[in-house]
Parts: sequence; structure tokens; C-alpha cells
Amino acid sequence: MKPKSSCIWNYFIQVNSDSAKCKLCMKTYSRKGGTTTSLKSHLKSVHATEYEELIKLETEKKNTVSVQPSTSTPLQEAKKQITLKETLAKNTKWCTSNPKSMEIDKLISEMIALQDLPFNFVEGIGFRRLMQFIVPNYHLRGRHFFTENICGQLYETLAKQIKDLLTQIEKISFTTDIWTEPSSNVSLLSLTAHGINGDFRRLKVILKCHTFDGRHTGDLVLENIKTMLKEWGVVKEKIHCFVRDSGSNMIRAMKLGDIPDVSCTIHQLQLCVRTLLDCDEDIKALISKCKKISTHFNHSQIARTELHKIQKEQLNQECLSVIQECSTRWNSTFYMLQRMIRIQDSLCLYASKHNISQLSPEEWLQLKKIVTILQPFEEITRNMSDNNTSISSVIPLIHTLKYTLHTEGNKQDTNEKFKSIIKSTVDQLNSRFSDLQSNNFFAIATYLDPRYKTKFFNEVAKQNIETEIMSIFDAADTSKNEADNIVAPVEKRARMELPAETSHSSNVQSVLSNILLSSDEEDDNNTTLDKSPVFDKFVFVKNILNEFNKEKRISISDDPLLWWKVNGNTKFQPLQSIARQFLSCPPSSVASEQLFSGAGLIYDPLRNRLEGDKASKLLFVKYNTLLLESINTI
Repeated sequence: MKPKSSCIWNYFIQVNSDSAKCKLCMKTYSRKGGTTTSLKSHLKSVHATEYEELIKLETEKKNTVSVQPSTSTPLQEAKKQITLKETLAKNTKWCTSNPKSMEIDKLISEMIALQDLPFNFVEGIGFRRLMQFIVPNYHLRGRHFFTENICGQLYETLAKQIKDLLTQIEKISFTTDIWTEPSSNVSLLSLTAHGINGDFRRLKVILKCHTFDGRHTGDLVLENIKTMLKEWGVVKEKIHCFVRDSGSNMIRAMKLGDIPDVSCTIHQLQLCVRTLLDCDEDIKALISKCKKISTHFNHSQIARTELHKIQKEQLNQECLSVIQECSTRWNSTFYMLQRMIRIQDSLCLYASKHNISQLSPEEWLQLKKIVTILQPFEEITRNMSDNNTSISSVIPLIHTLKYTLHTEGNKQDTNEKFKSIIKSTVDQLNSRFSDLQSNNFFAIATYLDPRYKTKFFNEVAKQNIETEIMSIFDAADTSKNEADNIVAPVEKRARMELPAETSHSSNVQSVLSNILLSSDEEDDNNTTLDKSPVFDKFVFVKNILNEFNKEKRISISDDPLLWWKVNGNTKFQPLQSIARQFLSCPPSSVASEQLFSGAGLIYDPLRNRLEGDKASKLLFVKYNTLLLESINTI
């Protein structure tokens, strides 16, 4: 029987389905139809006081029920009949000025740029069905709207924020390069900005991928670079330096424009690697044989499947494929040879059943030695490709590379052929990097990096660097009031421990760390502090440099920018601006290479007719949207 919920049953007893007895007068009354209306009428006419109590009870019960949460299930809620007003509101499309509609427009525009999607993606049936289900009130636009929105409003909004960001950087370093998309025959000239803001945060900003028409001469390169710098309001005095490749047109452009510049370190390293691999005919023949083996597996799905079957079923190994060399990718030869050594057993088993080139035991030994020699080049290339690596690491890493090669050359298992190859490679390194210590962009950055300081400089080089720093200090006139800034020498305080970064451990990093740990006491005794109170600013800066050198070097895994953030506001404040300037420069033009990789994704078969200006703006939105979001969330 259904439980009784009406308050009327406080005054009546049910006799049967058609009658009830009053508890007050003990009379039985009819209630045909099962309602309680007649019972309430009796209470009202005969028992007025009790009727008033009933009304109060029903009112209280009604109020209590109204504030209780609904216990109905989602399915029951969905089955409820909605009003006509709700139905119309559900089917009404938002106007274009609706805040929610404008936010969705912005997010779809950013999605197109971030995911390298073609503009006509928004007209696809799958996307439209999804949006209709998720946001039925949203009026979905066509590709022309989103093209204009990305290349117009969204680009202009981001460009304004980037210009404001550039004003926070005193000196800016740039990377630049040229790339041509063969399918659309469009050439792009890149410009990326690198700097360190007042909070000692490293910033990398993609400024432009300028459409480059005409021949790639040095004169035209310079003209286009000037146009881009003018567009972003960057005056010549704000330029620290340009990092460019070793192309004659780039070198000429920098020379004509009297723009300070350095060569891309990784490009120089890869030229040394190419010389290493081409210096011996036997080595060239061995690598050529490896390429043929790699090509065999990359051109045959059946061969790859059988190789994986051998690895899994016969050798119980992880299924790995052969890597094919790509002449345009750094270290691709190393990765190909390294993989072949790793799957040597499965390759030999496969070759015993098929007519493909086989390596002799002697050739496998040579292959392993080549990989050992190339290993530090790969590690250094990967290290210098990191966005957080500064030009300050070039001198230490090249020193470590030469030390590693010398060590390998002196091993007993290194025969005369490889000793000659190693010697030739070291000679190449000495030739291509001979001017590092006399180049202020490299030397001053290394000196001001608290991980390295004077470790890699002799006394003459150290004096030259300090003289140059004092000249920069004088030219910038950073000290507005010398007398206020000059204080008595500060007692040497305990070194502040900085949180170590989690980084990939490597042989090169281990060797470099050991080099830095050696002869610490000798380095500390090389500097003395002039304790006489003088007011000559050159002596003042010299004393600060001496004090800086007396500080213990931090660990190779520590963050030099964090050290300057902590210590730059105290006694080393006069060096803070110079440190931001010289530590801002990247060691390579990898930023431009990565930008062109993104451009390659934009110019897919669905967008091979994309105009250069639109491609440039798409790349700008793609790389700077997340940068600005990360800055705004700090």
C-alpha cells in the first residue's frame, strides 16, 4: 500500500478505500475517489481549531520540501516536460557579439594555429556535428571568418603583447635563417628574439617569418632584416648580437649592416662531423654499406616484419627497426650506426637467410669505434639545442669535446687509422673554434656564468675579459651615484644552495663536471680583493669582479639565472645588467630550425597554396600563444 503523505491523516483513520473515521468525533465519512477533500471539509466545518493546525502543518511541509535537493535521477529530469520559453531559448543561436560566442571563436582560431590545421577544417562535417552537440547555441563560422580572425584580430592582439614584452628586455639577441618550401615555392626568412627580463627569466619569442622574394643575396637579406626589426620597433642600440649560419649571404648581410654576429655552433660542429666521416675511404665505404642495409628495410614492409619476428621470437629482444640516415638532420648518421650496433644479432641472423650486405667482424668493431667517437658530438648537439642553454656553455663544451677525443685517441684499442682520424678532427675543432676565447660574446658570457667563471681562461684572457667588462660598464654608465653604491667589502657569506635541475646524465656532462671540480683552490687563490676605499669606478668594478671570482662556482646542474636572480640584487648588482645581456644569447640557430619544422607542417598537401604572409602569421600565433599564457599565469 502506498504510504500516506497528507497531514489530514493526523485527524482521520482509514476504514477502507472509500471511507475514513474522524478521530475527534468518531464518525465515519465517505471519501469516494480516494481523495481527502471531503475530509478537509468536515474538519473545517466541525473542528475549526484542528483545521487551522492542519493548514499550518501543510504550509510548513511545503516550505521544507521546496528547499530540499531534488532526488530525481538525470533520466527523470530529462523526461520532464520543458516550457515553450525554454525550448525556444535552447534552439536560439547566440549573436556574434555574445561573450561566449567570441571566446569560442578565439579558442577555435588558436586551435587551428596550434594544431597546424587547414582553415577549411571548420567546414568539415565531423567538426560541425561535434560543435552542434556540445554548443547548440553557437553559430559556427566558415573558413573565411577564421582566416581573417587569425591573421587579423588574433595576430594583432598577440603582436601588441609581444611588443610590450620586448620593452622589458634591455639587450636582445636574435637568430635568423632562410628556408624554402619546395611544394609552394615560398622562401621564408626567420627572426627569433632571445632575452632575459628583469626577473631573470629566459624568453624566446618568434617575431617573424618574412616572405623572401628574389635572390638570396646578402644585400636583400640585410634589407629584409632591417624591415623586420623596424616593424617590431627594435633599434640598433638594443641589439646584442645575431646568431646565423655560415652561409656567405648571411655573413655579408651582417657585415654590410655592421651588425654584431656569431656563427651557429652546431653548424660548425656538424661540419667537423662531416669532415670526420669523409676523411677515410674505408670509413666512407663502411657507412655506405650501412646505408644500403638501412634502405633495404625501409623499402620493404616484409623485411621489417621478419626482422621484428627474429628479435621477438628467436632473441627475445625488443622490436626495433633500422634507422635511415637523413642528410638534412643533425646526427642522423650517428643514430643510424648506433641502432645497427644495438640490433647487430638480429641483422646477422636476417642476413644469413637473405641476399643483403653483411658486415665482417672487423667492420663491426670499426662501426663501434666510429659511434664512440661521434657520441660526444651528439651529446653536445643535444645540449646546445636546449632552449635553456646559453652561449656561455660553448667554450666549456668544446674544451670537454677535445679532451674526450684526446682520451679516446690514447686508448689501447684505438688503432693508428682512428688515431689519425681523431687528430684530424681535433685539428678541425681548433681551426673552426680558434677565436672563442678572444670573441667577447663567448668569453664574457662564460666568465659571467657562475658555473664556469675563469676556469677555462689563462691570466691574459682573464685580464682582457675583465677590461672589456669594465669598458661596457663605463659605456652603459650603470652606476648613477658611485658614492652611494661603494660600500665596505662584504664578509664572504656561505654559498646559497640552489635547486638542481633534473637533466639527462651524459658522458660529456660527467667529464665537464670533473674538469670544473678540479683545482678549485688554485682558482680561488688567483684573485685578491682591494680593500682600500676608493671612488674610482674602474677600481670599483675590478673589486666586484674579484669578489665574484672568489665565490665558489655552482654545480654544473644548477641554474645560472637563478644564481644571478638571488645574488644580482646584492653586492653584484652592477654586473646584473651585463649578465642579462651576455647570457641571453643562444649558442645556435636551433630556434630558427624548429620554426622551419613548424612551417613544414603548415605547408601540407591541403595547404600548399597558402600565402607567405598568412603562413608567417600562423607561425607567430602558434609559437607565441602558449608563451604568453605561461608568462601571464606566473
